[in-house]
Amino acid sequence: MKLKNWMLLFVVTLLIPTFGSAQQVLTQTLRGTVTDKETNEPLIGASVQVIAESGKILGAGTDINGKFKILGVPLGRVQLLVSYMGYDTRKVSDVLVHSAKEVVLTITLEEKLQTVRELVVEAKKDKGRANNELVLVSGRSFSVDQVNRYAGGFNDPSRMAANFAGVAGGGNDQRNDIVIRGNSPMGLLWRLEGADIPNPNHFGSQGANGGPVSILNVNMLSNSDFLTGAFPAEYGNAQAGVFDLKLRNGNNEKREFIGQVGFAGIELLAEGPIQQSKGSSYMMSYRYSTLSLFSTLGIQFGNSGIPNYQDVSFKFHFPQTKWGDFSVFGIGGKSNTKLLDSEKKGAERANLPIAQDIDFGSAMGVIGATHVLRLGAKSYVKTVLSTSGEANTVRVDTLNNANTPYLLLGRNTVNYRQSLHSFVNYKYSASQSYKLGIIVNNLGGIMKDSLWLNPLQSYFSRLNFHENTRLLQAYLNYNYKLGARWQLNAGLHASYLSLNGSYGIDPRASIKHQLNESHALSFGYGKHSQIQPLLTYFTKTLSDTFNQIYATTNKELQMSEAHHFVLGYDWMIGAKTRLKLETYYQHLVKIPVTQNPSYFSTLNFGADFIPVYADSLVNTGKAHNYGFEFTLERFMHKGWYYLFTASLFESKYLASDNIWRNTAFNGNFVVNALVGKEWNVGKSKNNVLGVNIKVVSSGGRRFIPINEAASRANGDVVYELEKAFENRLPTFFRSDFKLSFRQNTKRFTQEFAIEIQNIFNTQNVLNQIWNPATGRMQTNYQIGFFPVPFYRIYF
Repeated sequence: MKLKNWMLLFVVTLLIPTFGSAQQVLTQTLRGTVTDKETNEPLIGASVQVIAESGKILGAGTDINGKFKILGVPLGRVQLLVSYMGYDTRKVSDVLVHSAKEVVLTITLEEKLQTVRELVVEAKKDKGRANNELVLVSGRSFSVDQVNRYAGGFNDPSRMAANFAGVAGGGNDQRNDIVIRGNSPMGLLWRLEGADIPNPNHFGSQGANGGPVSILNVNMLSNSDFLTGAFPAEYGNAQAGVFDLKLRNGNNEKREFIGQVGFAGIELLAEGPIQQSKGSSYMMSYRYSTLSLFSTLGIQFGNSGIPNYQDVSFKFHFPQTKWGDFSVFGIGGKSNTKLLDSEKKGAERANLPIAQDIDFGSAMGVIGATHVLRLGAKSYVKTVLSTSGEANTVRVDTLNNANTPYLLLGRNTVNYRQSLHSFVNYKYSASQSYKLGIIVNNLGGIMKDSLWLNPLQSYFSRLNFHENTRLLQAYLNYNYKLGARWQLNAGLHASYLSLNGSYGIDPRASIKHQLNESHALSFGYGKHSQIQPLLTYFTKTLSDTFNQIYATTNKELQMSEAHHFVLGYDWMIGAKTRLKLETYYQHLVKIPVTQNPSYFSTLNFGADFIPVYADSLVNTGKAHNYGFEFTLERFMHKGWYYLFTASLFESKYLASDNIWRNTAFNGNFVVNALVGKEWNVGKSKNNVLGVNIKVVSSGGRRFIPINEAASRANGDVVYELEKAFENRLPTFFRSDFKLSFRQNTKRFTQEFAIEIQNIFNTQNVLNQIWNPATGRMQTNYQIGFFPVPFYRIYF
C-alpha cells in the first residue's frame, strides 16, 4: 500500500470514534497550590481564575495552606490568571485538561518591588524563560506537553531538546546524545530533584552521555529547565550545559493510572494518596522493552541485536510532617543486547570487516531523599541525599571461519556516587535574595578490562582499579532586582578534588535590562570548572613490557576550565510569540592532551560513544567556541504553534601538535523548523486531532580520513591522523511527521499516534569505514523511513 493511502486509512481509523452516539460535554477538576517564589511560603487568599477556550471563566481563592480547587473546568487548553495583593499577577497559559486525569499545579508568585513612583514598565511574561529565576541568559523551560507533542522526539526529553537553538544531536539517529555549542556531550550535567546523576539512558557507556532509549519517564516529569551556557553558581562540574529535571508529585486525592505502548516500551504508571488527610502521595512506574516482550512471546525480529531493557521510577511525597516536607525518589534501568556475527550466513558474513560476537550490558540507578524545612516567612533549607551509579559489561569475541570464538576484549566498569546537596535560600526583601549551598560527593569506580594484543601475544590491562575520591563544592548566589527594569544575578562556585588537590574558583554573573514591556537585553559571564572522568585519571601505562609493570600517569590532571560570555536580545511579539537572539564566545583552557605531539584532546570524548583510553596526559590544551543563535517561537494559541531555530557556530581546539583543528562536534550549523496544529473534533468537541511536522538540517559529522591505498597495501586500516576532523560528512537532512488523536470519555482518556521519523527516507551518512574483507571503503547510513505507532490510556 502506498504511503499516502496508508496514512489516509490511519486518519480514518482515528476519526471513527468521533462519529458515534451523541457525546456529553465533559469537565475536569483543576487544583493546586500558590506559594511565594523565593520562600515557598503558601499565599493565603490568592485569586485563581481559569479562562477556557470558549471564554468561560471560573475561579477560586486559596485556603490557609495556599491550596485551591476549581470544579467543572472544560476540557482542552485553558489559561490561568493568578493574583495576590503585593505580588505580580501571573498568567499561566496552555494548561492541558483532559477527562481522565486531574490537573494539579504548583504556582509561584513574585513579590512586587516597592518603588517611590508608580511602576512604569511591566514586562510581558516570557513563557520560554527558565523556571529557575536565577537564569538570565542561555536557558529555557520545557514542559511534558512539549515532549509529547514534538515530532521526532519519541517522548524523550533529550531528543526534544535538539529542537532548541545551540543544540545538535550526536550525529547518530539511533542515539540522543546532546552537543551544545560545539562542546562534547560529556560536558553536560544531569540533575534530578537537586541531585547530580549519571547518564540516564539505556545502553549508556563510560565514553558517552546519551543512549538509544531514555530511562527518564516523561509521564512523571514536571516542568524543567535546560541551560546552554553561563549558568548560575548553583551548578558545578559541567562545561557545556545543564538538564535540571523535576519530578511531579503523585495525585494526593485520587488514584489514577497510565498505560502506554510505544517506541520506549510497554509501561504502566500508578499514583494516588498515601494518607489523604496529610496530603501524602505515591507515584510509581515500570517499563519493559517492546521488542523484548515480543521475543519472549515467540515473535522474532531477527536473531541479533534485540534491545532488552527495563526500568522503574518512583516518588513518595510527605508534605505535612512535624519536621517539614519529605520526598523519596528514584529511577533505575538495566539493558543488554547481543550482536552476533556468528549467526550470519553467506555473503552477509563474507563481507563483514571483522567477524565478531558482542555482548553488551549496562545499568544505571539513583535513589534519593529530599527534605524542605521553612525557617519563618523569609527562608527555607532544602537538603538532598542521594546515591547513584552506572555500570557496563562488554565482551567481544573474534570468530574464525569455523565460528570458534576467541576473547578479544572483556571489560567491567562501575561508577558510583554518594552525594549530599544542601542549601539555604533567604529572601532579604522583594528585591534581594541569597542562596548558599554545599555539595559533598564521594566518587568511586571499579573498573577492569583485558584486551588481546597480537604484537605481545598476551592480554593487556588498561584498567584495573577500585578507587574513590571526594569532590567538594560550595556556592553563593546573590539576586538583585533594581526596580522593574534591571535584574542582577552574581555568584561564586568553588570545587575541590581530594584525589590530587586540584580546585576551581568560578565567578558567575548575569544581568538583564528590560528596555520596555516587550524588549530586553541580557549579558552573562561564567567560569566553569570540570573534573576528568575517573576512567581517565586511572588509565594505566605499560611502562615495562617484559616485567608487566604499569604506571598511573594521569592521576595529577587538573580540572578543565571554560569561560562563557553570552549576549542576548529578547522580543515578546504580543503575548504569544517570542524572538530571541544570542551570540556567545567560550574560551576553554587546561584541556588534557598528550605529552607527545598529536591531534588528541579530551574535548573530543563522546564522539564515538565508547570509552577512550589515553595515558601520559597534560593540561596544556585549549579551545574556543563562538556562534550566533536565532529562535522564533509561537506558543500554543488557538491550536497553532511553531518553533524555528538556527545556530551558526565554530568550534576549534589546539592539541599538543600546536595545530588549530575543528573539534569532532564542529558541524558549523543547525537549522530546525517545527510547526503543529490541533483541532477539537467530535459533536461536543471533546476530542483532539493533532499534526506536527519537523524538518532539521545540520552540518555532517567530522571524521578522521582513511588512506585507502595504504590500507589496501597494509591489509588493515590506515588513518591520515594529520588531517583529523578537517572535513565533514555530507549535510544531514531529515523530516519527521506525527499524527495524533486524543479521545476523552467519562471513564478514560486514550491517545493514538503514529510518528514517522525520516518520512522522505533521506539517506544520511552515518560513517565511512574500511572493510578489509572487500578491500574497499564501506558507507553506513542512518535510519531511513521509520514509522512508530503509539498508544496511551489514562484511567
